[in-house]
Amino acid sequence: MTMRKSTLMALIGAGLAAAALAAPAVVSAASAAVTRQDARTIINQAKTAGIVGEMADGYLGVRVEAQMTAQIRAAMAEINGGRAELYRQAAVAAGAGDIATGTAAAGASSFQQRFGSIPAGQWYRDSGGVWRQK
Repeated sequence: MTMRKSTLMALIGAGLAAAALAAPAVVSAASAAVTRQDARTIINQAKTAGIVGEMADGYLGVRVEAQMTAQIRAAMAEINGGRAELYRQAAVAAGAGDIATGTAAAGASSFQQRFGSIPAGQWYRDSGGVWRQK
């Protein structure tokens, strides 16, 4: 079955909205519990500082490894884990024959939707792997 881009984008948008309302979650046994709201706050601060940024694959990435903390890593794990599940669900719902390919396409589509809302001065990594400041 062929995945339709408009269907995929609609599912991603709905999934991102649902994730914003989701209940707090615990990240990993190695890190302290981080609620989704705490994770957003931590990541927004790290983005403003230029430590992390959005990537073209739809996930958060580390830009300045030397400034990473356990708290930022836990927040990234929480957010990226949620995104991975949303992208997988979007791929399944869109009827992607290859879930890995569909998940990757959902992540890339999510980045394209999110790109316009990245504030000036923050960093993103383009599809060529180059970090750029908006």
